[in-house]
Amino acid sequence: MDDEPLELEHKFKYLGATLHEDGSSTVEVRTRIALATAAFAKLGKIWKSSISFKAKHKLFRSLVSSILTYGCETWTLLADTERRIQAFENKCLRKLLRISYKDHVTNESVRELVVAYVGPQEPLLATVKRRKLAWFGHVTRHDSLSKTILQGTVEGKRRRGRQRKVWCDNIKEWTGMAMYELVRSASDRDAWRQKTDSSDLRSPRRPHRSRD
Repeated sequence: MDDEPLELEHKFKYLGATLHEDGSSTVEVRTRIALATAAFAKLGKIWKSSISFKAKHKLFRSLVSSILTYGCETWTLLADTERRIQAFENKCLRKLLRISYKDHVTNESVRELVVAYVGPQEPLLATVKRRKLAWFGHVTRHDSLSKTILQGTVEGKRRRGRQRKVWCDNIKEWTGMAMYELVRSASDRDAWRQKTDSSDLRSPRRPHRSRD
């Protein structure tokens, strides 16, 4: 304004989330994990107390996991960020169960113990994926700026080399669908909700080759 140059910001916070100039979510995911780790540490006395594991797990899901998953619908997940989310949850569950890595207990065994104590639980990474898929369906069914941005294309040539993963790439990978199939499927609210709640979406699937 007034012929003054605007300062260029490489990243900034908006509604509590960190937005980066390249559109990646790596910084935001690491920030959320750090905040969740700090929240978990503050509750150390509770984790060491004699209250039941079931109660501890409920507190973990409501007071810690919710911090990590804030705004996760907007994330673009890479293999590294997925591993970080899984590693964070595994570390916390071990703390709750008082199982050290020195005990040589596998992560699979840790999760089996959790199921034995509190029943089947949705992993944090699966929660992130489900919420992101649900948001895709919501945006697709409503005419809005978000839908225009999500389904729009940018004119110009693509840069050389391997292309950066974008938000919709996750949706294609997890469902194995091309974009036109996703739009058609998401238009049916009940069918899409059933698909997002299905267990087969919890593991990445190879997407169809498509120009979308």
